[in-house]
Amino acid sequence: MLPKEFEDAHSACLYIHDVMVEFIRSGEQQNAFNKTFEFSQEEIDSLESSDLHILDWLQKNNKHDERAIVVRSMVLPAVLSDMLHCIFEALSASKKGKMAVAYMLLRKPLQESLYLLESMALDETDFVNKLSTDPLFLRPKNGGGREGHARRISKVLSKIGLDEAIDSQYISELRYDKKSYDSFDGVCNHAMHLFTEHKAIKTELLNINFVFSKGKQIYTQQRYLYTRLPYLLYYTYHLFEHIAAAIAPTTPEYFININRRIGAYMLLAYQEIDQDFGTEEMDTLASCLQNFLNVDSSPTKCAVSKRDYLVRICETGEL
Repeated sequence: MLPKEFEDAHSACLYIHDVMVEFIRSGEQQNAFNKTFEFSQEEIDSLESSDLHILDWLQKNNKHDERAIVVRSMVLPAVLSDMLHCIFEALSASKKGKMAVAYMLLRKPLQESLYLLESMALDETDFVNKLSTDPLFLRPKNGGGREGHARRISKVLSKIGLDEAIDSQYISELRYDKKSYDSFDGVCNHAMHLFTEHKAIKTELLNINFVFSKGKQIYTQQRYLYTRLPYLLYYTYHLFEHIAAAIAPTTPEYFININRRIGAYMLLAYQEIDQDFGTEEMDTLASCLQNFLNVDSSPTKCAVSKRDYLVRICETGEL
């Protein structure tokens, strides 16, 4: 059974997951990932008679913008779907206390899938070119280490308007720093491998990574996941939303409503974090979300508790 103190964080993670799943579902229903272009009759005849793949034909005929749109429209739902499958199963495993499985499933989306989405956001043209000519360049190992990732993430945060709420150094640390005690990289490697030799995560003597975990160890592993994963998923959602806006944009009203709900879920989860296990970066995000939702004043005006106020926002998206 999942300890009660982690239920709000679990719900926050699942809700962010569900919002992105809904994008794929509704996008497929509305054919949002199918793109239509106007070509001359000569070009249409050329395409119909060609043996080339559509992407190769677009490239050969200098239809670079159209080709980029097609690639992005194909890649986003596919990568996102794969990513969300991993996250959902990881959350399901974590809820049951199967923490080795949970962390194994999180490694790919947090390190590789998220890196790919960042590449799309940073430079759409460059992303398509790399995918076409050198896809191995899109691996996180080419990110330049922790500092290189931090600089890259900082550019992403500036593009998506989260540079004041989210810390790029902390995002990089959480995903890629084996030497940090506060990193998914180390714990995911322990979950993936029975024995690890990197000096920062070297298996202890008379131990085998994760296989001897019992009640106390499982609780600690859950506590780390449920205090850190919401922060990363909040970043992931906004990154996804930025990319999706160019492919299948939503209405401003929907965007605001969903952001209020996610913010409320995040604050409910934040309130359950032990003081000794929180971070300044989480405090900064929580402060931004409180200002966004007017948490400090509205509950007083409404004569309801802060938790009831946040729960109502989760349910309705209204302040």
